[in-house]
Amino acid sequence: MRYWLLLLTGLLAGCSGDMDELRQYVADVQARPVPFTEPPVVPPEFTSVPYQVAQLRSPFEQSVRSITEPLELGRPDCPQPDHQRERAYLEAYALDSLDLKGTMQDPQRYWALLLAGDGNVYTVKEGDYLGLFNGQVASIDESGVMVSEWIPDGNGCWNQRDTKLVLAQDQ
Repeated sequence: MRYWLLLLTGLLAGCSGDMDELRQYVADVQARPVPFTEPPVVPPEFTSVPYQVAQLRSPFEQSVRSITEPLELGRPDCPQPDHQRERAYLEAYALDSLDLKGTMQDPQRYWALLLAGDGNVYTVKEGDYLGLFNGQVASIDESGVMVSEWIPDGNGCWNQRDTKLVLAQDQ
């Protein structure tokens, strides 16, 4: 054991030799200038624009128009939805955000169970309003809910479109 300890000490003592040449080489390399082949990047000129928002609505205030207010749009020479009726609660949700969860039937009619974006399940029957475009439930059966919507064409007229909400099939 002593033999190995003496051998190890001798090897370590031999490694601590003269390092002046190495130090001189490192100093020479660090003293050399680094050549740049690319010109420095010139930043683009900055033009300041004043930020004026006094005429805009604050994003922290509630919008002036409410979803329950009637809309005064349209032309009298083409079909129009009833803009004067009171808006229903489910008209605050787009049809694609409403999920049909099931249908029920009593002796008089069918009912549909719809899951809205707020996480609550609502029951609707034929004639109820839902969706953003004056959608009205036209019919309910075992296969789904048929909704008739009034879609604006951009020229003041409205066109009717039927959309069917169906139960999601388990894959």
